[in-house]
Amino acid sequence: MTKFFEVLRRDGPARMGKLLSERQISSPALISKDDYISAGSVYSYASVDEAIRAGEALRECKKLAIMPYVPAALRTEHAPELPDFESAGPKGVLVHPFSARVPPQADVYVLGNAAALGNPRDLVAALVGVRERIPPDSALYAPALATPANLALLVYLGVDLVDGTRMLADGLLGRYHTRDGCWLASEIAELPCRCPHCRQMTGQAERAGCAGGAVSEDRTAKARLIASHNLLKLEEELLSVRQAIRSESMREYVERQVRVAPDQTTALRLLDAEHAYLEKRTPVMRRSTFYANCAESLQRVEVTRFAERVMGRYTAPRSDVLLLLPCSAKKPYSLSRSHKLFSEAIGSRRRYLHELILTSPLALVPRELEEAYPAASYDVPVTGRWDREERAWLVGCLQAYLKKNRYARIVAHLEGELEEAVRESGLDATYTGGGTSGPALTRLGLALGEACRDAVKLPDLRLLRYRAHADFYFGEGAGDLLLAGKIAVRGREIQDEKKRPLAASTPNGMIALSLAGAARLEPLGRYMIRIGDFLPKGSLLAPGVVEADEQIRPGDEVIVVGEKAFGVGRARMSGWEMMRSRRGVAVEIRHIKGR
Repeated sequence: MTKFFEVLRRDGPARMGKLLSERQISSPALISKDDYISAGSVYSYASVDEAIRAGEALRECKKLAIMPYVPAALRTEHAPELPDFESAGPKGVLVHPFSARVPPQADVYVLGNAAALGNPRDLVAALVGVRERIPPDSALYAPALATPANLALLVYLGVDLVDGTRMLADGLLGRYHTRDGCWLASEIAELPCRCPHCRQMTGQAERAGCAGGAVSEDRTAKARLIASHNLLKLEEELLSVRQAIRSESMREYVERQVRVAPDQTTALRLLDAEHAYLEKRTPVMRRSTFYANCAESLQRVEVTRFAERVMGRYTAPRSDVLLLLPCSAKKPYSLSRSHKLFSEAIGSRRRYLHELILTSPLALVPRELEEAYPAASYDVPVTGRWDREERAWLVGCLQAYLKKNRYARIVAHLEGELEEAVRESGLDATYTGGGTSGPALTRLGLALGEACRDAVKLPDLRLLRYRAHADFYFGEGAGDLLLAGKIAVRGREIQDEKKRPLAASTPNGMIALSLAGAARLEPLGRYMIRIGDFLPKGSLLAPGVVEADEQIRPGDEVIVVGEKAFGVGRARMSGWEMMRSRRGVAVEIRHIKGR
């Protein structure tokens, strides 16, 4: 529980927030000794009692007050237990990286021995473990660890506060930092920066050269300039990281930045193995385009979550015929030139078959879900080549899909390595060779004409889309409840027999429920938030949440239920986070009524 820190924006584990101290600190932030007062280690005092008195002396401090702590080696449990201290301002306590103990309540947790976490496995294990133990509405401070090169990774791991300690220390040792890595300044022929500090160093070097070396170099002054440069580069990188969070492109930024060093790439891969940690912190949708530019993109939560929902929640329409199609560069696929041509070739047979688009990295996208995130807003490098991992992922997903959904006949309009991968999987299908040329489309039309002979006619495709989206976002069975009875589709809205709106499809592929639509889904008990005896207005804050479905993720459409209230809105934090937080907006309420 915290009084002084609040998370305002989330992009996976990366957050933006505010720490209310003597000044408001907007995180992720670079802090200095001017921002906090530390009681220090107990070993700097004559006795533990003296250390305790030092902690009590910080009770009225308005700055961030870091309470006395017991230092310990990286893998060693600290033995003494110190009493919990109260503070009038934000309170900081030390948390040991690998301790199993739950630390006392605080606004800021200081990661002990952070500078010793050089091994990527230790770094990931420590930060994931600490973040899981401390409250979600608290800040994590990792001292003496940040560099311009690793800052993005640290923030993506869950760090909120860093400092310039390492930058200053490395500068005094002649180590020159940029976002691309670290070098000895003495080995750099031309400084790749034009900041005032580098300009001064360049000028000094030129003057020394003109004097034929007669002017001796002031090494202390140069070290200070390097340190100032390093700190400036860290500040600049912090601004880039903050912008990445704002634009909801943090993952893409991290994937680019970890290429600086193998250890960072290793750390990201190890973090991706912590799927549960990432998944419960990753929003259900983002406004930015999803870029899958590297092998690590296949492990992203958005990819695995989409596949899991297609396999576990989505139920394909009962069709005799399955048509496999390639993806397109333009999204949604239906707007692309290739898929418009496919549509012309399919013609009236569309009511007798089911379309499944094969793509990387999402593997399978049913036509009904092409507007869902991230299917409608992703981009990948297109070479026509499929590497071993992509092939394995695609084929595995397709085989699992066909075990759950049976078809009498399959037509595969694929070409190149995509067709090769599907053929090698042993899929019994009619292969038409793919392509959008006249002969290719003719082959497609003839194959579908034969396959759709005596096939069962499907319901209205617009209703199938709504059913699929309802199951995708609310779980299996939601579509049946939402579309029960006589349903009419008008534009992007569905209405019941009394012309009452039930739900609308949003431009980002989500479903926005009306109160009537929420009432239909209430019996499922999913994506529900129970509140106390009050009627919220505008925003529902975390302290007002009594119970929340753990499936809820930021961006989810949720149903709010209370003794006096029934409403719908969008989640701003995960369900588990709502239950563990005492600050922050839990739900942006869209519709609410009294009961």
